[in-house]
Parts: sequence; structure tokens; C-alpha cells
Amino acid sequence: MFYYLNNFLLYSILGFLYENILHLITSGEIAQNPFLGPWMPIYGFGIIIMIFLTRFVFNRFKMPRFLKVISLFLLVIFILTILELIGGIITEAIFHKSFWDYSDMTFNSGKYICLEVSLVWGVACLIFLYLIKPQTDKIVKKIPHFITIISLLLFIADFIYSFFLK
Repeated sequence: MFYYLNNFLLYSILGFLYENILHLITSGEIAQNPFLGPWMPIYGFGIIIMIFLTRFVFNRFKMPRFLKVISLFLLVIFILTILELIGGIITEAIFHKSFWDYSDMTFNSGKYICLEVSLVWGVACLIFLYLIKPQTDKIVKKIPHFITIISLLLFIADFIYSFFLK
């Protein structure tokens, strides 16, 4: 359980950093974030989904590695695009504003999803699973439980404040 919590928290923070660096480069501003803390949980959820897919679906089926990679790429595009759509709808319903908008992208489907970004999710998944995750697993598995618990409590407090008290 701590392995999954640590991955969720780590990649929520890395997602926050990624979003802010990308947004700073492209617009000169820091990205909007519904949370006070340095996390974007949509990235944490996406990573957990990818870990479950590889562990409990693709590792159970005997198929050539190439077919496994292509299947994972396509499935992740579909699942993470749906996650992004749901996340956009929920955050707009709660905060009455959009934290991202792909309306100006060529292959958009509304403001929350577009083919260009979905393809990036697929490529990012493969980079994550085959290059980054083996390295971060060495760290994630060594994080003391009390640090995970404290971080999770801070995240939950931030979630409650940001979505219910703000």
C-alpha cells in the first residue's frame, strides 16, 4: 500500500513541477493550481493507473513485448484522456473556472481533451514505465512510512480546504 501512496504523492509533486515549468516556458507565468500545496493529483492518479495496468493486466498475458507496448500505449491514451476530461469537468464544477483549455488546439474535443495532448500522455507513459519508474522505484521503496503518512495527511488537509472550505 505504501508503494502506491508514495508513487501517487511523488508523481503528484512531479506533475506540479512539470506543469509549472512548461507553463512558465510557454506563457511566462506559473500554472493555476486548485491546491495550495505543490501537487497535481491527476498525475498521481495517472501513474497509479499505469502501474496497475502493467502489473495486473499486461504482465498476466503472454504476448510479444512489441504488442504489449503498443497495447499499453493505446489503452493509456484512452484512460488518461477520460481521466483528464473528468478532472476538467469536476474542477470547473467546483471552482467555476477552467484550469486548462485545449480549445485552441487543432484536434480538440471541447476544452479539456485533444488528440495532441492524448498522444503526449501515451509517449509519456512509455517513457515513465521503461525509463523513469525503474529509477524512482529505488527511492519510493525506501521512503519511511511516517513520511508517507505525514505527506498524505497534508495532501488530505489541502484537498479538504481547497475543495470544501475555500
